[in-house]
Amino acid sequence: MLERGSSLLVVTLLVVLAGCGKSGPDSSGNANAATNPAAKDLKFSEASRKFLVIEPVGGIEPTGGRTYFGRVAFRPKALSAVTAPFAGRIASVLVEPGQKVAAGAALFSIDSGDVLQLRTSLEQARIKLRTAEEVFARQNEMMKRGVGTEMERFDAEMKLREARSEADRAERNAALTGGGTGTQVIARAPVEGVVVSVKATQGATVQPGGDPLVEIGNPGGLWVVGDVPEGEASQLQKGTKAEVQIAALNVTLNGRVAGVAPRSDPETRRAPFYVEIDKAPADLRAGVLVRIALIAPAHPGELWLPVTAVLLKDGGRRVVYIEEQDGKFVPREVEVGDARGGQVRVIKGLQAGERVVMRGALLVDREAEQLL
Repeated sequence: MLERGSSLLVVTLLVVLAGCGKSGPDSSGNANAATNPAAKDLKFSEASRKFLVIEPVGGIEPTGGRTYFGRVAFRPKALSAVTAPFAGRIASVLVEPGQKVAAGAALFSIDSGDVLQLRTSLEQARIKLRTAEEVFARQNEMMKRGVGTEMERFDAEMKLREARSEADRAERNAALTGGGTGTQVIARAPVEGVVVSVKATQGATVQPGGDPLVEIGNPGGLWVVGDVPEGEASQLQKGTKAEVQIAALNVTLNGRVAGVAPRSDPETRRAPFYVEIDKAPADLRAGVLVRIALIAPAHPGELWLPVTAVLLKDGGRRVVYIEEQDGKFVPREVEVGDARGGQVRVIKGLQAGERVVMRGALLVDREAEQLL
């Protein structure tokens, strides 16, 4: 029933168009062109023109290009990983995921024998330095009184230099423990941000340089990571406009492609690409799934038409209808290129500014097929 009703509506429109454009035979006996789809030009009354959309052709930027899935993630420099500074056992965990922390905030503490050794070495080096300073001062005083020798003074000076060098080295090593006494050392946040993950567990044994125990992200350093099939990766260009649809937040954000990874995943055969968001909302979080619509820009001088403007005739010819100044519609054969976002690129046959029937072309030429 629905198909029959739609067909009846189309037939009715065609009858209206034919009736409105009818003006009777001309002096040569030919029927009016509005009733002859094969005629070179057609002219419609104002009542019939309301069924047509006529606009000048121009370099319209296609919209709604290819779509990919992706996720919100931290940029590499926006994510800081904190590992164990020393070997030992985790004594306490002081933060939770989602917690905001300032630079220098305590994250977790470790009981470490290495820490105790460094602090003990520092105390010993300080004692040795004080002793060497006293000996050198006494030798200088004895030289002034004439009871000391130059050799003894020189030996005391060398031992003082050695003690100072050892104390400086011990100070630098102990500084890694963050000060304090005993066996405990506190790991602190290197930057301000939000705690993304906590893998530290109280009582667990850790080693320096191991897996990250706490990760801190900078909320201002988020971007979108998408996955493109490796066969399409070469078509993505830096700076291409993008629309990022986030269903979880019910928003669509504007952005641009920042780059494409130089290699594909060997299992999925897809390559990551990265989109910078123009203005990220405050509640945007890493890990949120998104849909990325890329909008390829039109190059200067390119002409684009909606697919509804281009008709397919005789099995291969592409035809559009041009409105001339006298209101008549003239068919024009065109050559088209790639299609994108419901539009096709015109390679040959049109000039910018010409008025084209963008919608309703099938009402003008009923013998044509729509180019989809």
